[in-house]
Amino acid sequence: MVKKSLLLPLAFLLLFLGGCAEFSGASAGKIIPPSAQVSPLGGKWTVLEELDSNGSEGGAGQPWLGSDVQFAPGVVSFGGHVWDNPAYKIKRVKAEDYLLTKYIPSVGSSGLKSQKVDVITVYASGNYLGEFMKLDDTSMIFFVENKALLLKIVAEEADSTLVAGDTSAQELNQDSREGISGVLLGLRIPAATGYTYQTLWIAADHQQLRPILASEQIFFPRTSGFWELSVQNLPTDGMTDNLLTARNVTAKAPDLRRGNGEREGRAGTEEQTYAEPAERVINYIGNDYIAMEKRTAGINHLQVLPVDKLLSPTEIKVSDLLGDKGFNAYLNAREQAAAALREKGITSISQDESGENFGLIRKNGRWSLVGRIHYQSGGNLEYKDFDLKLIPPANLIFYDALVLSWYNIKDRVPDATDAFTSPNRDIALVKTKTKLTIYPIGADKLGETHLAELELPEGATVIMAEWATGSYVDSWEKSFLAYGAQALADGSVRMR
Repeated sequence: MVKKSLLLPLAFLLLFLGGCAEFSGASAGKIIPPSAQVSPLGGKWTVLEELDSNGSEGGAGQPWLGSDVQFAPGVVSFGGHVWDNPAYKIKRVKAEDYLLTKYIPSVGSSGLKSQKVDVITVYASGNYLGEFMKLDDTSMIFFVENKALLLKIVAEEADSTLVAGDTSAQELNQDSREGISGVLLGLRIPAATGYTYQTLWIAADHQQLRPILASEQIFFPRTSGFWELSVQNLPTDGMTDNLLTARNVTAKAPDLRRGNGEREGRAGTEEQTYAEPAERVINYIGNDYIAMEKRTAGINHLQVLPVDKLLSPTEIKVSDLLGDKGFNAYLNAREQAAAALREKGITSISQDESGENFGLIRKNGRWSLVGRIHYQSGGNLEYKDFDLKLIPPANLIFYDALVLSWYNIKDRVPDATDAFTSPNRDIALVKTKTKLTIYPIGADKLGETHLAELELPEGATVIMAEWATGSYVDSWEKSFLAYGAQALADGSVRMR
């Protein structure tokens, strides 16, 4: 129930909406790229109040209260950090509908239902920073780290130290990048029935490890903010069936109903129909795509699906991601695999002219593209995976560099099954069957002494590694904590 103390400021906010100009566009929001040389935001703003999006008063102390948010050409700053070369996207939305997706209740005149406003998303280096909902020229709501902040302009121009090209601003930004790294690590863990999923947050500041955080489900970054991927087991008649759903963590969870195969939802959640009963096992998740194995009716089929359309029956084809050349490479690799089967006397081989049976696996510390071919052998349906020998495109995998040699890692940790290294080249994560060990990196090799060692369940597999560096580490960590992450118990982590 919304307290009266919140109703007054929120009603005040929504009164501004009546004075905004009427725009064309659908209620779900229309993306409008701004001019490359013009920032849609500017000046110096201050936080007047935290609006708790759960419908109660702001948290203890309201730590954002009185802090500044500033915009100058080529620069944006807030939370004590400075980002250069920001990018902006503008969407026009129905005010009331958009506020509801942020858990802010509807207050005020029913005429607000049709009122449209600008919501401006800010990025830096492809990373999401936050969203600003403009109320008028002097007021806006800032959505950041699962918070809704009321801002008011206090100066038409930002502080002079933030002007693009200012030495102090550049030095502050550069200093914030060096020596600080964090990674959101997604795990798939075998369970009594199927799998469970977990996200770990591992961060180090100049090779000093921060508390390790964990949450159930998969928490991952996208250009629209942080999202949650959840896996739900569904009741079936003797069959394994689960459902994958993805949503922006600031949006309402979808209302799932099996009945007539429909469901309700709001912006930031899928609004598709159910697929056929099947067990879906996640192999990889990135910013925009998920690779998985769908097991149904005795067939294990590889799939790549867009995060926004996990329930769609339409699968991503090789040509969608790799173009015609990639598709031809897929067909050639598949034919070589089929020829090897025919040499063994196997002639009942499935056809795949569409190029949909492909996915990703981890091999020697990197993600590799593979295809799958099905065939009959001894009356049983079998399958064989084949290597595509293609580099996964950047729109599928943003960062997948191993800055240390895999052979050097294996020489140091003979039972290593996987490894991940920071873009800052300061920490490495080395996985074995039962442990995840965090090392400092020095002189292009693993440090002599590890920073920490985590016990892992037998069979745990890494399905995601999303890295943050510099000032993004603080932002990601705060967002993960706001999502509900908890520090791992001391007994599960052995520090050096």
